Amino acid sequence: MDLRQLHYFIAVVETGTFTGAAARVHVAQSGVSAQIKALEHELGQQLFERRPRTVVLTAAGDALLPHARAALAALDAGRGAIDALTGLLRGHVAVGSISSISPRSIDLPETLASFHRAHPGVDISLIEDSAAGLVRRLREGVLDVAFTSLIDETVTGLHTRELHRERVVAVLLPSDPLALETALPLSVLSDRPLIALPEGSGLRWQLDRALAKAGVRARIAFEAGSPDILVMMVEKGLGMALVPESALTHNDRVVSVPVPELPAGRLGIIWLEGVAARPAARAFIEHTAALASKRPAAQRPGSAAKPSAARS
Repeated sequence: MDLRQLHYFIAVVETGTFTGAAARVHVAQSGVSAQIKALEHELGQQLFERRPRTVVLTAAGDALLPHARAALAALDAGRGAIDALTGLLRGHVAVGSISSISPRSIDLPETLASFHRAHPGVDISLIEDSAAGLVRRLREGVLDVAFTSLIDETVTGLHTRELHRERVVAVLLPSDPLALETALPLSVLSDRPLIALPEGSGLRWQLDRALAKAGVRARIAFEAGSPDILVMMVEKGLGMALVPESALTHNDRVVSVPVPELPAGRLGIIWLEGVAARPAARAFIEHTAALASKRPAAQRPGSAAKPSAARS
């Protein structure tokens, strides 16, 4: 057994296919398959159940996985300790993000790019998933850190750092009678088709909880993973949407109205205990927090929400 085999083994687990693993580690698929077969031969156990379009861990593979992760993490820590002597940081950071995140709230592309410029020896991988999926991947050890909605009930036991906060608003056409209101109660959501983020997203979780608490039954007519698409659907007359206020920047085709019963949306990063002890992951967490602290004061967590540019 060698570290390369363990590296390939984890790549197959995380991508779900030998093809995906080969693309990640930049070798031919036959090379990955050969190394996995050699590892299985040495252990005397089959590690994967081969299926037509994917592979699934066997009981033996599931037993090996935490030890393989621990071995590679120990290697990264050893490299980090050596590199610290010369000021060079190396390693790998697996980053997750909700698909609905917007550069207007957290500029993820710039965060990744500026971190890469500061630490070119650190490899970065990015996976998009729902808020619930990201938490699961963190607990499974697939991710080191994730950008997601911060909801106390869903991030229990995880370390969190808030990076952005903004209110959630209802989006309507200017011709809608409710567009003249200064605020809307949740009860109005039962009278019309609602456009919302899908189940598993943080905002949808907060919406469903608020509706249940208020005893309101809403009709979710359309779902989409991007707040920008939700706004576009309102423009087409498909219903009322609930989105973070930043989704309406410079949009004069719709009107936003606050919904006081909905809590403000909170975005940030989450990670497990022990992850911050790894030099590369710790550097990424600190870099992300430093970038957030440089944003204009009105955009930082806890700041008063700015009036929506879409409000006429």
